[in-house]
Amino acid sequence: MVDHEGTDLTDFVSELNGEIASGKILHPFVWGRELYDKAFEMFQHDPASLDERQTAQLLEGTPRGVFQSFDMVTGPLGILLSQDMRPLSPVVRIPLYHCEKRSCRIIHHTYLATSDSQIHKTRAKTREILEKEYGKESAFREFFSEIDNEFCGYFDDQSSLGEVPLLGECFSSDELDAVIATALRGKASPLRHALQANEIQAGNPDDFTRSLNKAGKIQALMLMRSKDLSTCIDETIHSGNIRIPTHEVRRPKIWKLSTGYYNLSAECSHYGVRTVPQDRSLAVVRLSRLISSIYDLADASSSRELAWKLRRVEGSSTREKLDRFVRSEDPAEVLRSLVLVGPGSFSVAAEMCGLPESLEVERLDDAEIVNILLWKLGFNTKSSDEAFGPLRRNRETFAHAVSSVTSFGEAERYEIKRESSPLFSSIEAALDATLAFTTWALTFDHWTAPSRFTYHHSDARAQMANILNSADARQAHRTDDATIYDSQGRNTLFPLISGFARLRAYLSQTLETAEKYTRPDSDMPVYAKLAELTPFSFVHTVPFLDLESENQQSIIETLSEMTRILESGGVSSVRNRLQHSREDFPSKEELDKFLGAIDEFLELAEESGLCPMIFHAVGNHRDSFGRATYQLRDYRGREYSAQRPSGTGAPGMPGLMRDQFVIPAARLKSSGEVLRFEIGTTSAYTEIWENWPKYRASADRSSEFMQSTEDAVQIS
Repeated sequence: MVDHEGTDLTDFVSELNGEIASGKILHPFVWGRELYDKAFEMFQHDPASLDERQTAQLLEGTPRGVFQSFDMVTGPLGILLSQDMRPLSPVVRIPLYHCEKRSCRIIHHTYLATSDSQIHKTRAKTREILEKEYGKESAFREFFSEIDNEFCGYFDDQSSLGEVPLLGECFSSDELDAVIATALRGKASPLRHALQANEIQAGNPDDFTRSLNKAGKIQALMLMRSKDLSTCIDETIHSGNIRIPTHEVRRPKIWKLSTGYYNLSAECSHYGVRTVPQDRSLAVVRLSRLISSIYDLADASSSRELAWKLRRVEGSSTREKLDRFVRSEDPAEVLRSLVLVGPGSFSVAAEMCGLPESLEVERLDDAEIVNILLWKLGFNTKSSDEAFGPLRRNRETFAHAVSSVTSFGEAERYEIKRESSPLFSSIEAALDATLAFTTWALTFDHWTAPSRFTYHHSDARAQMANILNSADARQAHRTDDATIYDSQGRNTLFPLISGFARLRAYLSQTLETAEKYTRPDSDMPVYAKLAELTPFSFVHTVPFLDLESENQQSIIETLSEMTRILESGGVSSVRNRLQHSREDFPSKEELDKFLGAIDEFLELAEESGLCPMIFHAVGNHRDSFGRATYQLRDYRGREYSAQRPSGTGAPGMPGLMRDQFVIPAARLKSSGEVLRFEIGTTSAYTEIWENWPKYRASADRSSEFMQSTEDAVQIS
């Protein structure tokens, strides 16, 4: 049927390009939420499939779709040749909508119909003849798959097709412009070379990007090799032209492509782009490969050097010692001990992990370099995040100033006052964070929020002001305190201290009027009343009411204790006497008592989890009965262990292999689950995904049961 030797491929591609350009052949642009949003506006029902008219209506006015087969990329720029091979063929089944079940976060697929064209009639007739004459299916699908695998890096563990949805779903138009500008820098730039190979000139980067729509920008970037594309993104991030917050990990939300032999996906953070295998344990294998590349055990000199560095590790040979060290030691320690020991070893690691040459390593400390390497290899990064880092540091500086004073002369008083300014600024910030986080975590209806269980400090402050300024809170407090709390954070020390007492009073009152906060049936998932083994946890709109009674009392007592500590320690009094040039300068005993109160408050807030303190996933274990334990650890080594099954239905909290905020003191009723929250960030990425997901109905259908409890244990 096809004369593969006689076909003029150039003419064929030209004709095909003309058909696409004229609109006779349509490809949907699927790398973003454009079609998702348009479908939501167009269809009042769940569009499981569309007819020819609906498909044409959906695609009308949208960009020309971008796909790639081998080295040929189609898109707004025409059919062009890429420097890399990618098996990313056009599709007619696309992820397009969320169903009306509020507890379902899966994006469902839609079949797009195609016109009854001559080519489809011919294909149908050919298929009919072949089935009648031969019966058996042809082996061409497997044959072409083998070719794809060989030429497109199917067994490579460093490149992933996930880079394409990463471009479309995780970067704004301005950020794509910045990546293109990086890729066009210099006459020998990879993108210039790829464009020139297609007879396209891009003189001024700004003029070039202005000539492209989003689809065109993605197609242009796909002309580069995957390695060059990742390097350009990394350089743009490290230069600050793309700003990614510390705890933000950008992942596609629609096309979660997982491809190749290792089921690789792509994601991005402020450390750059990485490819992640579905089996996260392969990060250890990558690390072992890296060390073996640095230390060639077949070379006597290299082997002796490695043997010396592993001299305290048990094993009968250097190879055995290396395997034991890599598989048992913290990966960060492996990198510090065997990689960050000289420019040669680091150079090999930088090349293998894909670090851009423009990265100014000499300006980074060892911890930052280790985190970049950990990220690229596929490990969780190490963090020294403290809930009250600035406060602890300023407290130590102030304590040193106080302890070094023998007499309170004018010079000594000046020194203490000077060190007190940053201290009290950090005290106010810490109290603001703790009061806002506690109020938001315990009183906000996380279940119905568009972005469930995701903490943003600005949202928490607004909730704090809303609750503490409410008539219920002020009446429950029963004092003459007329403080009005500011939602923008302009709250001074005294209101912040008294806020814990007002919150305690408000929570106590909610216990007495719990029926007032019962969740309406319209907001309840159907399994809440039908699934006896996995009950719904949030039957109230105030989460505090869904905690175990002993946890409720413990939190109320903790808030009272916080107030007592801060007041008995004279925090407000010491601040006023130091900051306002008063004559009654605090004595050394008063300052020591004040410092002790700060220590007590810090310990109590962190131990209870009533401050936004990050826990990092450190491990998990599953037995043959399906019981699983997940360990998370804070910066001081304190661990929280989550058990599965938890005894509750899928609550919508973050997956247990992600960094998150955990409140050990807030355990849900009849459950092994505690309140946990995603770390919210604000960036171009979060702006892209505002108002996501979109639901057409306000309640679940009676056909819904529940998500698998496994869904709650997402892999980060």
